[in-house]
Amino acid sequence: MGFFDFLFNTQSSADSDNNADAAQNKVKKFQPFSEEFSLDMTTEPYGNNMYEANNSYSNNGVEIQDARNVFRLVYSGILAKNNPENLYAVIGYGNNLAWEDVESYTMRKIGDQKYELLFPVNRTGNINMAFKDDNDNWDNNSGMNYTFKNYVYEGSH
Repeated sequence: MGFFDFLFNTQSSADSDNNADAAQNKVKKFQPFSEEFSLDMTTEPYGNNMYEANNSYSNNGVEIQDARNVFRLVYSGILAKNNPENLYAVIGYGNNLAWEDVESYTMRKIGDQKYELLFPVNRTGNINMAFKDDNDNWDNNSGMNYTFKNYVYEGSH
């Protein structure tokens, strides 16, 4: 019996070959379906890192998570160590050497030396970012910026 046979309470194809007319006339009854969640929503409000996300910068305190077409960005990098009053994420798209559609976002403090930003992904192309504080100190990954593959838009490069 296959999954859908069980779900719709039908006979398997092997059983119904001999009784094709009976199987076609049989009223299908739906089986109750119990849905379970495996995430502890109290500890990780947006879920775990998506398998596609490139979190190779987590040692620098930069992580990105997909939260259904909105990315959750958590920053605990070098600028966060000074607990600045304001911390900003500067985000752009496309080629890391020629950013497009650049915007600056104020990040929200979520703990000691930890900041968060939920931002919508507006277009295709790599997502590039750097961080700055009110004193114009920058964390741009030693001039290389933080670049993530954009999985929100299919076909992104």
